[in-house]
Amino acid sequence: MDRDQLVAYLDDLLESESLQDISVNGLQVGGRREVERVATGVSASAELFTQAASWGADAVLVHHGLLWRGEEPAHVVGSFRGRLQLLFENDLNLIAYHLPLDRHPEHGNAAILARDLGLEQLEPFGYFGGVALGFAGVFPTPIADEELFARVRAACGQQPQVFLGGPDVIASVGIVTGGAPAGFDEAVASGLDAYITGEAREWVMHRAEEDGVHFVAAGHYATERFGVRSLGEFLGKRFDLDVRFFDIPNPV
Repeated sequence: MDRDQLVAYLDDLLESESLQDISVNGLQVGGRREVERVATGVSASAELFTQAASWGADAVLVHHGLLWRGEEPAHVVGSFRGRLQLLFENDLNLIAYHLPLDRHPEHGNAAILARDLGLEQLEPFGYFGGVALGFAGVFPTPIADEELFARVRAACGQQPQVFLGGPDVIASVGIVTGGAPAGFDEAVASGLDAYITGEAREWVMHRAEEDGVHFVAAGHYATERFGVRSLGEFLGKRFDLDVRFFDIPNPV
């Protein structure tokens, strides 16, 4: 498949131009024009690029890319230079989608995690800059809080960090994956029983107890494996591409 056609399709599918993002979404680094094999992974790293090249990938599709908008352009030194060199030496394309993938109702991280947990009646949740980046839903039958934590552990593949504060029986949950502890305020304002994200902050422990909402930090990496893996599988079927997800666990 032509690389530019693939990127144009993804831009349209994820509506990447419809929101502001600190990430440069779409094609970040250009490689060969023909794409047959796509390696997917959560975060751009030398290890991911090396494994992708060894597998014979033509493109690497990630959630966390190399190019981020800031006040100054990045200096091409150190590990950043090394990562770029791996891409250039292997003629690999690097394609990245950050917030557009977080918020997608089908392939988004939060939507998939919510469905895996058994939540229904999903509604947009977690508004940042006027854009909903997550989803909230309800259980058809409320479950015990320990059951929720067990489901999160099973879905994310690691023990979540739990700050208790909510009820013993959980009916409603809000989810914004990755580093979104600030979404807790919306969970409180919405009257939810629990809030799930990737990372916690120092203030979380007391706020959870005082505001009456469980705070579950299930890992930034662990909560963001869902989207890029789902998107890759979809592309493989849609365009008859050879796609492989490379899982490089990160405890954070």
